[in-house]
Amino acid sequence: MKLMIFFLSFIFFSLSLRGQQKVVPDFKLESINGEKVSLYELLKEGPVYLNFWAIWCAPCRAELKVLNQIYEQYKLKGLKLLAINIDSPKSMAKVKSFVASQKFSFDVLLDPNSEVFQKFNGKNLPYSLLINQKGEIVKIRNSYVPGDEKEIIKDWENILSKKN
Repeated sequence: MKLMIFFLSFIFFSLSLRGQQKVVPDFKLESINGEKVSLYELLKEGPVYLNFWAIWCAPCRAELKVLNQIYEQYKLKGLKLLAINIDSPKSMAKVKSFVASQKFSFDVLLDPNSEVFQKFNGKNLPYSLLINQKGEIVKIRNSYVPGDEKEIIKDWENILSKKN
């Protein structure tokens, strides 16, 4: 009887965990300005949109320009945007030059060994994750084509409407 109760309790517990979303891992990366940025610290303030990109990726560069335009409208509403560059250390001069020329209003972080990219199961670029304030991934985007900004806006508005 005790074994049966234990078995049923184990099954119930396992099933209750199945519906829960996984909390993302924390990371600390250096920004293009040399500041350390922690994901968990930003999540205390509200939802976060992570965008992984590289200088050699044309769709990434196009998406960053669109994200900057959209972010200008949403940055005061509590959503943070982190653009995480995964270029090699050899390409950092090009990355810094590109970012300086674009005058982005969001933080650009450096992940030169793609460690954070791999932690978040990144495979191709651009790769974006929308993370709610609880640290749960609510949306994953694996590419960018012009017009995707409509879906990005919809996702951002949806998560901001649910923000506590």
